[in-house]
Amino acid sequence: MNDRNHTEFMQVGEFVADFGENELEHTDDLVGKRLNIHLENGWIIRHHFAANQALTWEMIEGVDTDPAAPTSASETYRATNLREGFYLVDFVKGQRPTQSVSLVLDFKQGICTAVIADMPSREETLKPLFQRVLDKEILTPMRATYLNGAIDKPIDAQTPRHQRTDELVGKRLLHRYGSKDAYEHIYLSPEFYTWNCTEGPEVGLADTDQANYFKLDDELYLFVWLEKVIPTEGLIMVDLKSMKTSGKIFGYEGDDFGKTSNTPVGAVLTVLNKARYS
Repeated sequence: MNDRNHTEFMQVGEFVADFGENELEHTDDLVGKRLNIHLENGWIIRHHFAANQALTWEMIEGVDTDPAAPTSASETYRATNLREGFYLVDFVKGQRPTQSVSLVLDFKQGICTAVIADMPSREETLKPLFQRVLDKEILTPMRATYLNGAIDKPIDAQTPRHQRTDELVGKRLLHRYGSKDAYEHIYLSPEFYTWNCTEGPEVGLADTDQANYFKLDDELYLFVWLEKVIPTEGLIMVDLKSMKTSGKIFGYEGDDFGKTSNTPVGAVLTVLNKARYS
């Protein structure tokens, strides 16, 4: 238990050990599929899903901002199917272990949303919060890029998009990750949310962090948060019909910045209340 005089935040690898208890199992539904993902930045990336969670991707068109970045690779992926027609595919690049890729595949509309998260360096992490304020930067050193895309067809102005939404704002949900771990989420605004650990290793800790919300379908959302105290990306699909989530938490395993942790997480939801801010 944390006391009033000592606040101990933990690295991701230290507190997520039991977070997978309520997470969905990996699905092999995508095995054998070859999908060309056309992204709005001009990239076309072919993804081949094979057995044993093997994924091969190849850049068919476009150039990475890093000229040294590979144009193809084989990865180990994880896929979950929270609602029929929607898959969350997630992996950490083997040749770039500080970068994770998450793809929300929406076969209902033939579109996807890609989220590329990059862990900060030690120097970026140690930059004081007040200096970030003075430099007019976001408070977290985490970086995330959000890209709309289409599956096996070009993306254009008529292509549907998963739009940003404020439909979760005002809701207060209890996320139970397992028998020993629970967190309260309070969705404050389209840019921020508050988390509060009610059970588990971080019990008594709370913070307010940057948030991003996207509507995927009726009562189905993609929620991404970026923590500032301990550099962390959390990414989950939230289904308010089944009252479940599926996703992951990505961060450093320890404090030496040498190894990342990309842990599957899923929760059973309870609505605590709903506030109206206007």
